[in-house]
Amino acid sequence: MSKEDTEVQGQLISTRQSILDAASKLIAQKGVKDTSLADISKEVGISKGTLYYYYSTKNDIIYDIADIHLKQITDELLSWINNIEQNVEPEDILKVVFERISTAETRGKLHLYLISDAVTSNEPLKQRFREKYKEWRIALEDGLRKVLKNRTADYRVLSYIILAALDGFTIQWRLGEEEIPIDGIANLLSKIK
Repeated sequence: MSKEDTEVQGQLISTRQSILDAASKLIAQKGVKDTSLADISKEVGISKGTLYYYYSTKNDIIYDIADIHLKQITDELLSWINNIEQNVEPEDILKVVFERISTAETRGKLHLYLISDAVTSNEPLKQRFREKYKEWRIALEDGLRKVLKNRTADYRVLSYIILAALDGFTIQWRLGEEEIPIDGIANLLSKIK
């Protein structure tokens, strides 16, 4: 590849990333339905025609955003599992997972908007979330086996509870009604025999 081709390729990737960043920001502020391609092109500082060159539909942008968003959460879960040290208490590990995933400000809003779109009207997005939730649940189950070593707990059932709790914490965090007792919840779950 020539130097010019490499520069063009770099510019294409940069512009695509700018589009995704702007769209993510707007969706986190306004929601999926209230964010238009015109809004996105204006935020990026490009024409709608240029935007169409990169993405022909809003759904294409949403799918890429969802993939990036879901990958970030997956990477955090896998990192958590891979970095479990033998001398760390299960309660401490669970607290970190709950806090990191459920309290991320922009990502939390984006997650809720994407989930809303997936469960109400966007079947392809719903399928992506189904696949990722299954992957996350299995990753959680594997992590729980490492964290709660040699206990008789049903790790599969516990993984469903934690995954549901993470979504619930994200919603509660966004509502901001009261302090979520993450420490107490992590303590309770870590005591399961």
